[in-house]
Formats: sequence, C-alpha cells, structure tokens
Amino acid sequence: MKKYLVIAVCILFASCSSDDDSNTDNSSQDNAPSGALIKVEVYQVFSETNTTASYFFNSNGRVSKLHSKAVNSNGEAEYITSFAYNSNNQIWKSTTEYNGSIDYTEFTFNNGLITSSYRYRNNGDILRALYDYNTSNQLISKEHFNADNILAATTDITFFTDGNIESTYFERDDGGIKGYTYEFDNKNNPQYEIFENQEIGKVDGINLNNVTKSYYSNDSSGATIDTTIEYTYNERGYPLTSNEYSQSGTLTAQVTYTYQE
Repeated sequence: MKKYLVIAVCILFASCSSDDDSNTDNSSQDNAPSGALIKVEVYQVFSETNTTASYFFNSNGRVSKLHSKAVNSNGEAEYITSFAYNSNNQIWKSTTEYNGSIDYTEFTFNNGLITSSYRYRNNGDILRALYDYNTSNQLISKEHFNADNILAATTDITFFTDGNIESTYFERDDGGIKGYTYEFDNKNNPQYEIFENQEIGKVDGINLNNVTKSYYSNDSSGATIDTTIEYTYNERGYPLTSNEYSQSGTLTAQVTYTYQE
C-alpha cells in the first residue's frame, strides 16, 4: 500500500525508439504546470521514518526527475530517478541512482502500448516482464521473469467500470499467492495528472482516483490485512493530506501533498 502514499522511487518503464528528451539538466520545479504535484511528505509512525518525494519538470512541463529521500534513526536513503522520452512523447526509460549504483529500465512499445520491459540491474542481472491488454487497452496481466529468463511470477488485474483497478492477484512460481482489492474516492489522483497519457501509468498501476481502502490476503500464510486511508482535499479536488490506518484503527502513516502555485 505504501506505493499509493509515497510516490514510488523506482517506477518501471519501457521503450522502443530514440530519446528526444533525455537530458534532465534543466529540470526544475519552476517548470511544473500550475496545480501539478511537486512534493509528497510521508511520516511512517512505527518506524518513525520521514520520506520526501519531490518531482522536477523539464522546459516542456513534463516530469523529468523524481528525488526521494527517507530518514530515520538508522540513517537515510536517497534515490534519484530520471525519465527519458521518445519521439512520441512517451517515457521509454527510467534510470535510478542509489548509494553509488545505477539501475535502469527500458520499455518496448507495440501499437502504442507497452508490451515488455527490461530492467538492467547494477549487478549485471537483466529482469524481463511481459504485458497483456484487453480490448479496452487496459493492462490485465504481467509475466515476471528472473535473471535466468525463467518465469518467476504472474500478476492478474481486474478493473471497475470507471477504469480504477479493482483487484490484483500475484502468484509466484513456488506457489506463493497474494492479492489486493481496492476502494476509491471520486476525487483526483495527483499522480494520474503527472503521468496523464503516459503508458507507464498503466504499468505502475496509477489510478484516476485515490485509494481509500485496501484488502490484502496471503493464501500461503493465511494473513489478511485491511487498510483505510482518509483524505482532506483542496478546492480542485486533489488531496492535501491523508492519514492511513490499520484494520485496528491505529494510525500508521501521515501524508502531506504540495502543488505548484
């Protein structure tokens, strides 16, 4: 669930054509369109971790970099993820720097849809994924391959009629199975706006609205976890703050959203 609260530091992306916008040296929050999400601050209660995720934009007003930093009593972790665009103005590559290492992911397009991705890890491993769609061009299944190019896991996805994800069902090749089902508000998801018309939004499961409830189940362990998220909104219908609660009602995370004026 934290991916819905903290903007994911490593969003997987894909490609098939040459860069026309890979230089992010001119990235700035000053380039953000008016009203765009530029920062998310998260406090995770039990680990006492403060995480900040800041978006930067190129001169065309498109997201070009994500700078994430997490700090707690054990130290800090910092990630910088840069996005490259192809000639169709689609993100085709993401590069993440962390602790002196660099990982990058490239996506392959077919008929405008991402059909595969290759993640090149710092240790030399290459991880492949394949994507399948329904007739409405919704991403309904993923196949995940390990470094030996052996199928390691599959993910199946279902949708509500409004296009939000209803459930995800993840199964490993060793038989481990876990699933999520979701409920949503009818307000605007700021991540959706940042990655609007970007096919990687489908790959990363970015929804039109905001998750208000998630139900987790693990068939292997028998564990079930319910999580509730409550929001306050600005006049445009975008979240200003959110609180996440466990199934017992305990506060687990607090989030603040900042937008470009």
